Amino acid sequence: MKLNRTALRTIDILEYVSKHKQGCTLQEIMVDMNLPKSSAFDIVKTLVYKAMLVEDVSSGKLRYKTGVHSFILGSSYVENLDVIQMAKSYLESLAEQLGKTTFIATLEEAEVVYLYKCESKKSVITTANIGSRKSIHCTALGKVLLAFEKDEQQVTHVLDQTDFVALTPYTLTSKQAYLEALKKVREQGYALDIREDALHQMCVAAPIFDHQGSIQAAMSCVGLYEEDVDIRSLSNQVREVAMNISKTLGYRGETMI
Repeated sequence: MKLNRTALRTIDILEYVSKHKQGCTLQEIMVDMNLPKSSAFDIVKTLVYKAMLVEDVSSGKLRYKTGVHSFILGSSYVENLDVIQMAKSYLESLAEQLGKTTFIATLEEAEVVYLYKCESKKSVITTANIGSRKSIHCTALGKVLLAFEKDEQQVTHVLDQTDFVALTPYTLTSKQAYLEALKKVREQGYALDIREDALHQMCVAAPIFDHQGSIQAAMSCVGLYEEDVDIRSLSNQVREVAMNISKTLGYRGETMI
């Protein structure tokens, strides 16, 4: 199959800009992506014309940022995902019940990608946004997504791509420690992130399975870290919701509750 080089460059530019919240100059796009100036300029200006990118001069330099049409297309994709449609009411109910924030995420390459977020009116912290990415090693979602992945080659690939950098004193910083954590996740049916990503927060995550018993996504519940939190009760609630979502997707396996 012959691939169109301009189309590939266009997609690469959109992905590159999306990873830079402060925007990118044309020079940065050219240098980092090794593109000729004429090609980069034509593609970027076309993307601006179609509102996929926007021009921003607030910093004194002309920088390009993700445009509203990119968001609309991305939102349309997310809205069409069955798992999101099936899970919305469950996550909204759990978020309000617990006064926390609930998420659905999936694995893309070696990162957790957040697909859906429901923030309770009682939530006191703001966490990840839809479309944002995080490393698998510091998140409960990442542990769940990898622990229940059936493809061992995929697991190995993701671990090889992961930099086990310490974000807090509680972050797992070695592959061996992480593999031990994954074993525990499989045994108990849920994963914890207690101050591993940020010192002020904790998270419980559980797997969402499809009709074939493969992990489709993961859901989580995030709130402020509390020393006296009832982990057993919280994890049971999260797993129950994840299992109910799985059942709506046709899963007929063990409940793990």
